[in-house]
Amino acid sequence: MNIFDGIRSSYLAEGLSSDQVQAIASLADEVVHSDNEEIVREFDESADDIFILLKGKVRVTTASGELIARLNAGAIIGEIALFVNARRSASVISDGESNLARINATKFNALFESQPALGVIVLRNLGKTVTQRLRSSNVQLEAVLKGLDY
Repeated sequence: MNIFDGIRSSYLAEGLSSDQVQAIASLADEVVHSDNEEIVREFDESADDIFILLKGKVRVTTASGELIARLNAGAIIGEIALFVNARRSASVISDGESNLARINATKFNALFESQPALGVIVLRNLGKTVTQRLRSSNVQLEAVLKGLDY
């Protein structure tokens, strides 16, 4: 799948025009990772790229290897880099060969400034996703806490 089609089919692009998707695609380059190759490392301070999974699957883990989530094509990885320049919050490892679109967060934010309507839509889409992930984390945390003996 090419970068344009991969971005178009991701939840990031929901509600965007073809021209807006092309503007995002023009910022991206494609990277390929082999099975078990690390894409993002938890605590890495160079968190300045976000990724859109074009093809394949990845697993999100803690630094100790605990599985947090499995993601499929269309998923966004490293989106927190759009909001804060902070250490990565998890590791992401390719589960088989994976193709990703890599976009520099600084360039992406500059696109939002030059095309505010695009920025509003993308940030709304990301907000929905981050909210869903937070709710999922809350459910997982509640299950762990119920298993603890106080």
